[in-house]
Amino acid sequence: MERYARILEIIAGFPNGVSPAIVGEMLELPKASAYRLIRSLADVGLVEVTAPPAATCRIGKRLSRILFSSADDNWFISAALPTLNEMTAETGQACFVARLAGFSVRSMEMVAPNNQLRAYIIPGHEIPLHAGASAKAILAYQPPAFIEEALSKPLTKFTSHTKTDVGELIAELQDVRDTGVAFCVSEDVEGFGAIAAPIIVPGQRVLQSLCVTGTTRALFEVDREKIIDLVRRMSERLSKMLERKMREALTADT
Repeated sequence: MERYARILEIIAGFPNGVSPAIVGEMLELPKASAYRLIRSLADVGLVEVTAPPAATCRIGKRLSRILFSSADDNWFISAALPTLNEMTAETGQACFVARLAGFSVRSMEMVAPNNQLRAYIIPGHEIPLHAGASAKAILAYQPPAFIEEALSKPLTKFTSHTKTDVGELIAELQDVRDTGVAFCVSEDVEGFGAIAAPIIVPGQRVLQSLCVTGTTRALFEVDREKIIDLVRRMSERLSKMLERKMREALTADT
């Protein structure tokens, strides 16, 4: 196991790829042994190896996903706070980031202009997968089997606007993927709504979203297009932060 770990540490230090022969030399292993160990890691998705004759190896997508999924929430909260403050100052609305864990989406951190909205989206609050914009922004990008299971349980009807028909929700999730933005219009709390966007890192599972929430009038009658544009732009900013953090994690301690 120690040899496998050392191989991964070396490969992680070469983001553009490294020859298996060089990996063997650095570990003082016979060429055949180095190739065999690297092939074993490739068989389980921890390493990717290009075809000979100029074979190179790099960290595999499976290991990248593991590192990304275990990204420290405290780091992300700290990184997101300046963006949340900026958004709240610009919109006058409450803004927060949410994260998927298992089949639950919960708010991680928020910035709000008044106590009423602070109570509405207190950090740690669970957001209904079928009724919250921040949850739908994440759910839309999950594998079909995950979505099917998530929507298989009885769906609570919080208000007269809550969607509980699975077919209708599936269609809405497709709209989220098409537009990159999710909405909640009085679906979990009467008179309140939200506009959210997924935080997407290429090649990784979508686990976080960015959301603006407030009264339905403020969001959908006054500043709808402005907020949609802002949420999209700021989610892209946070996406780049996460991607950079993931790349740092891959090369740390090497």
